[in-house]
Amino acid sequence: MIGELLIRWTARIAVACYVARLACDVGHQSEDDSQKSARWWWTMGCFSFLLHVISAFHFEHHWSHAAALEATARRTAEITGWKSGFGVYINEAFLVLWLADTFFWWQDLSWPRHRRIYWTVQSVFAFLMLQATAVFGPPFWVPVVAMVIVFLSLRGFSANRVA
Repeated sequence: MIGELLIRWTARIAVACYVARLACDVGHQSEDDSQKSARWWWTMGCFSFLLHVISAFHFEHHWSHAAALEATARRTAEITGWKSGFGVYINEAFLVLWLADTFFWWQDLSWPRHRRIYWTVQSVFAFLMLQATAVFGPPFWVPVVAMVIVFLSLRGFSANRVA
């Protein structure tokens, strides 16, 4: 019971922190305050996602990569009809990307101002958040998450906050 709660809520918290970071990106605070707030949300989301991966491997897959591949393939087949566990590798790459981006941001507060890096990372995150929500989240999350990400992305793009 505790394992299932940890797996679900660490994923939900990671998504909420991601959305909070996007909200900071389009907020009306001073640039440094906005960057510092966004960085904290990003860091908390990264930490929560790391706990999600650890919880899933510990409680659900008993530290077996093969079990994780099979469970992911089974769930993906239920939703899409395509049986593939490749999502585990994508999830692991996603974790590495989030950890690296967080590390670089703590080294340089202006890190997200690099336009190509910012939009590449945000595009990957938006796609993966929607994909993970569609496969593993409750059905009502898909349109909600999609609308929030699109709204915040369009608003951030129109505000041209990232140079």
